[in-house]
Amino acid sequence: GVSWNTVRYMIGEIQYGGRVTDDYDKRLLNTFARVWFSENTFSPEFHFYKGYSIPRCSALDQHVVLAKCALP
Repeated sequence: GVSWNTVRYMIGEIQYGGRVTDDYDKRLLNTFARVWFSENTFSPEFHFYKGYSIPRCSALDQHVVLAKCALP
């Protein structure tokens, strides 16, 4: 399985952590990582925010159609 603690550390501390200089911003970044990067991300009920969910496509052509219809 996925080591979510490792993923969150790589994103929050390694990838972006060095660019975030304010302690409160770093706490916010790590909070978002904790909420958005977990096994729960793949549940049908997961939303990044109200109305912003992860598209459930099973084939590449479905993603292409979704991108063409949803993006300006």
